[in-house]
Amino acid sequence: MVSASVTFASSTVVDAPVRVVWDVMTDHVRWARWGTSKRVTIERAGVPSPNGLGAIRCFHAGPVKVREEVTAWEAPRRMVYRLNTTTMTRSYESEMVLVEGHGTGGVPTTLEWSSTFVPRVPGTAWFVRRMFERAVQGFAAGIRREAEAEAQGGSPAAQEDAS
Repeated sequence: MVSASVTFASSTVVDAPVRVVWDVMTDHVRWARWGTSKRVTIERAGVPSPNGLGAIRCFHAGPVKVREEVTAWEAPRRMVYRLNTTTMTRSYESEMVLVEGHGTGGVPTTLEWSSTFVPRVPGTAWFVRRMFERAVQGFAAGIRREAEAEAQGGSPAAQEDAS
């Protein structure tokens, strides 16, 4: 029995210009600031280096390593990546698109994040979807916080260091 593909999407409004959101969203190592992985490394640099097309990023969560590869790079609007770690899925791909707002300086920006996967084990789609949705929501919230802070003149980490 082959599992059917599952799709989910989210939309996050960010009070920052597209360029700022793009820079935060595509700085892979920076994701360790707001994600469940306390360390993110670039295993293979992409074009443009290091975060662009072809980059392989690795999220380190204890003994678990999750690898993702950037498969589309259209700065400063669209990035697509696929999950190269297939423990829970046969395939997983996400598209992140930034839509510029109509306010002053293009603010706010909307991050549209859509994902499609095929679960490895039939009957587990609901569980895998819930897990990935929570991860995407957490990452999107982190990107929002980081980009909004940067648009206001600094990153949350820099603000913490100054206190």
